[in-house]
Amino acid sequence: MRFKNPSNIIDSVAYDPITKKYVVYEKIGNKYYRTPTTYTFEEFWQMRNRQSEIAYFQKRSNTLNILNRGKVKPKLKIYDNLFNRLFGNGKITIVPQGNVDVTAGYQGQNIKNPTLPENARKNGGFDFDMNAQLNVNADIGGKLKFPINYNTLANFGQDNQLKLDYTGLDDEIVKRFEAGNVAFPSRSALIPGAQQLFGLKTQLQFGKLYLTTVLANQKSQRQTTQLQGSTATQLFEVKADEYEENRHFLLAQYFKANYNKVMQNLPAITAPVTILRMEVWVTNRNGITTDARDVVGLMNLGESQLGPNPVNPSFPYNDVSPLMANIRANPGNRNSSLVFNNLITLGLQPVQDFEKTFARKLDSTQYRINPKAGFISLNQPLQTDEVLAVAYQYSYNGRIYQVGEFSQDLPPDSNTANQKVLFLKLLKATSQRPTQPIWGLMMKNVYSVGYGSLTQQDFKLDVLYQEPGLGWKRYVPFGNKNAGFPIISLINLDRLNNQLDPQPDGVFDYVEDYTVVSQYSRVMFPVLEPFGRDLAANIYTNPSLPTIKDTLYYALYDSIKAVAQQYPNLNRFVLKGSAKISGTSDISIGYNVPRGSVSVTAGGRVLQEGLDYDINYDLGTIKITNAAIINAGIPVQVNSENNATFGLQQRGYMGLRFDYIAKNKLKEQLSIGGTIVRLSERPFFSKVNINEDPIRNTMYGLDVNYRKEIPRLTKLLDKLPFYKTTAPSNINVFAEGAYLKPGHAPQIGKGSNGVIYIDDFEGTQSGIDLKFPLISWTLASPPQGATAKGSNTLLFPEAALNDDITAGKNRAKIAWYQIEPVLQVYKGPNNPLGNNAAELSDPRVRQVYQKEIFPQRTTGFGESQLTTFDLSYYPTERGPYNYNDATTDVFVNGKLKNPATHWGGLMRNIDQTDFETANIEFIEFWVQDPFIKLSQSSAGGKLYFNLGNVSEDVLRDGKRFYENGLPTPNAPAPIEESNWAKVPRNPIQVTNAFSNDPNDRLYQDVGFDGCTDTAEIRKRADYLNNLKANFGAASPAYLDAASDPSNDNFHHYRGGDYDIMNLGILSRYKNYSNTQGNSAIADAENPYTTSATNYPDAEDLNRDNTLSQTEEYFQYIVDIKPPTAPEMQIGTNFIVDKKVANVSLADGTTRAETWYQFRVPIGSWDKKIGNIPDFKSIRFMRMFLTDFADSVTMRFAELQLTRNIWRTFKYKIDTTGQTTGVILWC
Repeated sequence: MRFKNPSNIIDSVAYDPITKKYVVYEKIGNKYYRTPTTYTFEEFWQMRNRQSEIAYFQKRSNTLNILNRGKVKPKLKIYDNLFNRLFGNGKITIVPQGNVDVTAGYQGQNIKNPTLPENARKNGGFDFDMNAQLNVNADIGGKLKFPINYNTLANFGQDNQLKLDYTGLDDEIVKRFEAGNVAFPSRSALIPGAQQLFGLKTQLQFGKLYLTTVLANQKSQRQTTQLQGSTATQLFEVKADEYEENRHFLLAQYFKANYNKVMQNLPAITAPVTILRMEVWVTNRNGITTDARDVVGLMNLGESQLGPNPVNPSFPYNDVSPLMANIRANPGNRNSSLVFNNLITLGLQPVQDFEKTFARKLDSTQYRINPKAGFISLNQPLQTDEVLAVAYQYSYNGRIYQVGEFSQDLPPDSNTANQKVLFLKLLKATSQRPTQPIWGLMMKNVYSVGYGSLTQQDFKLDVLYQEPGLGWKRYVPFGNKNAGFPIISLINLDRLNNQLDPQPDGVFDYVEDYTVVSQYSRVMFPVLEPFGRDLAANIYTNPSLPTIKDTLYYALYDSIKAVAQQYPNLNRFVLKGSAKISGTSDISIGYNVPRGSVSVTAGGRVLQEGLDYDINYDLGTIKITNAAIINAGIPVQVNSENNATFGLQQRGYMGLRFDYIAKNKLKEQLSIGGTIVRLSERPFFSKVNINEDPIRNTMYGLDVNYRKEIPRLTKLLDKLPFYKTTAPSNINVFAEGAYLKPGHAPQIGKGSNGVIYIDDFEGTQSGIDLKFPLISWTLASPPQGATAKGSNTLLFPEAALNDDITAGKNRAKIAWYQIEPVLQVYKGPNNPLGNNAAELSDPRVRQVYQKEIFPQRTTGFGESQLTTFDLSYYPTERGPYNYNDATTDVFVNGKLKNPATHWGGLMRNIDQTDFETANIEFIEFWVQDPFIKLSQSSAGGKLYFNLGNVSEDVLRDGKRFYENGLPTPNAPAPIEESNWAKVPRNPIQVTNAFSNDPNDRLYQDVGFDGCTDTAEIRKRADYLNNLKANFGAASPAYLDAASDPSNDNFHHYRGGDYDIMNLGILSRYKNYSNTQGNSAIADAENPYTTSATNYPDAEDLNRDNTLSQTEEYFQYIVDIKPPTAPEMQIGTNFIVDKKVANVSLADGTTRAETWYQFRVPIGSWDKKIGNIPDFKSIRFMRMFLTDFADSVTMRFAELQLTRNIWRTFKYKIDTTGQTTGVILWC
């Protein structure tokens, strides 16, 4: 056994550099206790290692000894008379159980995503995860218990329980005192109790009087669910403007004109037409590969009359007009690359007269056909920009007719394996246009009244009219005929009795597939305009009077829904009723329901859990097990508490319950009780919006419960023949009454005058950011139709040329990018320009901070820098795919002449296409003064915005290009060539990703022309020869083009060649927006990712597998001038604000820089290009710069579409409540 040295013996260690050994000294004071001992390095290291191990295991052993001594379960005993009187015996017992799990590690990641800033691609740090579970049962003296249950992994707050529970003796006033998680059960049926409370609760007894009080916070709220029989009763209220949009369509103008006639004698259908066969095609947005092909939907196919309101149209078929014959006459119309322009040559307009799309055929289970009335109903509604087209056959008086072409009738071309274009009847275009005939084919008389399946039994529906100030009416309070008739009778919804005899009975006519579709809880009117012209014909002797539009909802059928909803004075009709949704005897009450909080009643009788119903708290369902209740159809009501809000709303709960036991004998009991409950909410803010006002409600209640056994009644019953009682007879009487006193929180007003806000108009605007993600922007297609400001003069006539490389002759160089923050850090260790203070002080590339533009904005840690969206435009430099070789347009050095006539642009899709419904009001952006480094005498230029349908065809050849469809040595694929490019023949881009083989990337990542540099030299031989002949083989114009004829080669902002040339930031990003080589394979030896995107470039902005070639848009023009120009003053040129910031620069100086805020109202366009009517379908945005004489860089601190939750009231209301002067975009 070894003992430690006494404390007066001091050890020390010294290293002898001569002998290279360690010497250990042991001294008492200045005297040696023992002879010094020497050790080699290996011996000394082993000795120290052994000492460390012994110390570590000794520490572990001491810890286990402490845990094993039984100190965690102490039994304390206190001998004190006062203590014993309060808490019982003097024993104190604490039993803790639980565990603490600590997980420590390191978590790091290296994301090679080129769209992320470099500092965000690689990160990591220590990861600590600690979970604790604690269960403590404390007992003090037998009366006071303190149970604790805490678990950090608990899903819900109520799973963690903390409670102090004191229980008094029978002869004590204080029966029970609780603190923590408490409950306040109620014997009253009118005043519910509460289970999920946290606070104080007492139970006191004063003789025959029992008092229960509670003061707590409530973390749940009450909810009520109803069930009747095996169906849930559901009330519904549907306004007239809530019809099912983009889901139900008539097949032709003939079926529209005859719809009311076919439906007027339900259930008998008198229609000479029967649909026999149909194919339905919709835009192939999902990229489905089977039953997919190019189709063209023709609006007037099969129509004998044109226009929105044909008179007595004949039955439809393909050859009813010359349209189909003219299309068949040109075999080129079967070619998907040529058909678009060929149809324009025939005088047809895209969107308005036809739609070309890559579509998929729907399975017959995805839609329903009404073969007699001639309409289809889709299972899923279409998006606003999706196309719907059909082909169908029908019989008419024994003959078969066809509209459109069926897919099996046009197999693929055996010579080229190309699928021929299919021509169909167009039912819905990419834009809704009420002035066009197909607007009337979308049915606006179908409404959804709930979910699940409807049952005819007890289905109730009525159509009501809300008369201002006089409430709901079953009749229309205006008109000069059929006064007082129910509205459902006037619109043909009540002409049958319950036996389906033609006798109105005041009840909705439930006719399956014609007035109701039970499977989808859908109600269908037997007239097309139930709140418009069809109702007018039944209440006015002259329904053509123009004043009728001021009383009936004509706007609902003559305009898109967003516009119709701006007529609230007409939107007064509503469908009200109730329905039983068939299902099971299960009632869903939601998850996170506290146990004991559920009460169930059937017909007013309280049901018992386990006998009449079972509760599954995990699934949040109640199952009625009493078959008698289900079969009898007795209404079942479930009251429960729901913790779904997770206690976000703080509710104060105060309760008082008294019970006076007047009689408590064995055969007679009488009790009188009373309840007072107050529930109050505390508002989150001092300003409270309507319907969010905090309550402070108080309920008062009294109840009497009397029970008495009546032996005489038992004896009397026993005297009856054939009857024998089995239990004593009792009389039970229970009565109660309650009163609710509503109130509000004092924070919103004292007394009875509370203040709530309809809206404080703060934060009503929100923006749709267009800066991010950067990869959403791509090279713009030529702006066909663009005109000069205030003029009809076309800026670029060549943009209309198809498959002609001349279309790009005026395209100049443009780059868009977001500067990598590392490149902006002065003296940054990873910045190749870190020591170039002059470069980092350039206003076109310097760091921009939030406080410069938004000084009041609160920013989090690491968010002080603002990421700008930058455009650099070089009007004297040749842009991608510009093959202009004319000496009149190009200098010998390759620079472009007449720079003001050139353009450079980019474009992107817009996810929120329905501007009307979203109430998008402005294009809004903050931009830095672009002329800080330029001459103040510059003439400036113009920034164009195009909103609407712009062509996705970057290289205008009518063929949809996508890089990952190009062939490689490992994956051959058919292609076809145009004058512009090599294009995949397969129309389906199966995945938006490159081949997994890295060797294939060189053959696919080649840009929009589908050519490598070598292939470009071969394809553009004529262009290169012309340059050589015009400028000479040694000219810069020829030499630059010879290395990259298409001028589309990508270069990352990092590169050794750039570092050697010491290029600045603008030069580093000059070729960053090019497409050839912008998705390079990551090199393990390169510390930086040198690609701009991981996705292949494609002529498909919105990923719907369709090449949009339509040019219909709203044109906006913003002048970009030096600060001294009149156009750059607030109040002009859409400028609403400007900020002058004093900026500290990297070179130690300061400079004043100006930022301008532009707010362009989308209703203030400069010109409408094409036939675009409104803002219902705005799918794309194109931006381009032109009219600049020299290079310019525009830095956008903000670029967004601004929307508002409030809509501008665009008409006037006179003193009678009538509206006039409606302003609509048209």
